[in-house]
Amino acid sequence: MDFTIFYFSATGNSLEIARKIAKELGDCSIKPMTAQVPGEPVGGPGESVGFIFPVFYNGLPRLVKRFAERLVINPGTYCFAVANSGGTRANPLGMLEDILFRKGIRLSYAEEVKMPGNYIVGHQAPSSEKVRQILGDANVKVDKAARAIAGGERKPVIRKAELWSKITNRSYLYKNINKWDEAFLTTGKCTGCGLCTEVCPVCNIKMEDRRPVWQHNCERCLACIHWCPCEAIEYGKKTVRRRRYHNPNVKIADIKRGCSCENI
Repeated sequence: MDFTIFYFSATGNSLEIARKIAKELGDCSIKPMTAQVPGEPVGGPGESVGFIFPVFYNGLPRLVKRFAERLVINPGTYCFAVANSGGTRANPLGMLEDILFRKGIRLSYAEEVKMPGNYIVGHQAPSSEKVRQILGDANVKVDKAARAIAGGERKPVIRKAELWSKITNRSYLYKNINKWDEAFLTTGKCTGCGLCTEVCPVCNIKMEDRRPVWQHNCERCLACIHWCPCEAIEYGKKTVRRRRYHNPNVKIADIKRGCSCENI
């Protein structure tokens, strides 16, 4: 069976999961959802298509939702998905399956994995010790999922809190989203390196007078905050003195390679 994994990763968690699963699958290509949606249908009998992504506000990130809606999948495809979050009892996998169902596709295998939470606008990132513990537990679960997917096992979506998840995702992720990035600011630590423009998955940041300026098309992924080498980016006062996080097994060059403006 040929495998293709589409992933979205801002701080590296989803990319690490994608790599681990791909290693087990063998003949597997990994492609970022930030790239152009394939112009030709994907999958079909004897082929498998996977989706690996973080949970945003109890549901799908906008970028993931748009990608899944635009992707054309051939009938008979074994589809799998792994959603990762800091811990939630929500319905992101059900939301993805709802999109696929309109294409005549169901998720053959669906799994959730707890990874270090990084939404520091709302809460503190875990300590280094806690990160190691969470990643260790996640590795066990991802390895098990990878073996199951390689063997073509079936694990249907377990839908949880569907209405609550739908309301939360729409109300908080999409509410005033065009204005949400107005609260970003840079401190005197900023060196004007421009790295934030390179890790933004939707090219929402431009440099003006050696300072980043957000363009009001934010995905709310916080890649800019977490990867800033000087910790010079804040979201108002909410992130001041909070730990930054990015997956310790993923390099910034990997994130930069996964970013593209082609799909905007």
